[in-house]
Amino acid sequence: MSILTALAFVPLPRKTIADPVIKRRATFIKQLEQQRELAREQGFEPTKRKWVVMADGSKQLVTVPKRVKRWWRMDAQGTCFLVLRYGNRVITLNAGRTAIAVGPKSKLVSVIDTVITATKAGEMDAVLAAAQATFRRDRLTKPRNSARRA
Repeated sequence: MSILTALAFVPLPRKTIADPVIKRRATFIKQLEQQRELAREQGFEPTKRKWVVMADGSKQLVTVPKRVKRWWRMDAQGTCFLVLRYGNRVITLNAGRTAIAVGPKSKLVSVIDTVITATKAGEMDAVLAAAQATFRRDRLTKPRNSARRA
């Protein structure tokens, strides 16, 4: 027992990811990093792992491509616009403005990096909290489907 007395025993601290603000930031940054890779590489295809039932009835874990929607679009003049999303919601940035004018597509990666830096600094916390609040509000106001329970 003399060896264990040299160690300092303490209660395990809570995870920092339990903080909803930090969790929202991490989720948003992960999505932005996927968009950065989509903008950087033409053939980038994220993947996910999925259980599939084979023909003989056994289950096997396979890697399948993940569908990721691009957050930018081009207009007729060649100007690129970036729309930020949290989940499937478009984020309203300034008084009804939902897009960031990037200019030429070559600047898209640097604009995404700027948004990532702003998110890490906490500048997007209020906007992300408002976007997540719409998820809860929609879930509470949607009528339940009575046919499913019957």
